[in-house]
Amino acid sequence: MHAKQVIEAALFVSSDPVSVDKLAELTGKTPDEVRALIEELRRDYAARDSALEIRSIGGDYYLMQAREALSGLLIELVKPAVAQEVLKTLSLIALRQPVTQAEVVKARGSAAYAHVKELVAKGFVSASPAGRTKMLTTTEKFSDYFGFSRDIAEVKKQIGELLMRR
Repeated sequence: MHAKQVIEAALFVSSDPVSVDKLAELTGKTPDEVRALIEELRRDYAARDSALEIRSIGGDYYLMQAREALSGLLIELVKPAVAQEVLKTLSLIALRQPVTQAEVVKARGSAAYAHVKELVAKGFVSASPAGRTKMLTTTEKFSDYFGFSRDIAEVKKQIGELLMRR
């Protein structure tokens, strides 16, 4: 099995971004060799005008996805990571972070307690004790999964821009 095929298969089967280090471990190649093979794969997909692309996420992480031009057609086939109501709570946390759980519950209602619990369990939000409540912020997994920057100020800006387009 060629390292390039292993990388392609790993990116295809993984629902989460895969690190260069993990791909190096799987292939026995150095991180630089892995990066070169990923670039080769990216060129292969582009040359054949494939429906798929390999995208860099948060530095040295990669994922395989359908080209953005097809996302509107395919969206109904994709099972969301979280329900719509939970996504609204996540959006509020992302926009106001760092934000207390008490503030989120005040804005979203008591169902937000369960939403926060789910978001923490899925790794999209981190919660740290803050007196009698919790301080909530988004995680790197949130940024990588939804394609946002890992910088909190930049996340807020990106979400604001998305909301302005709607």
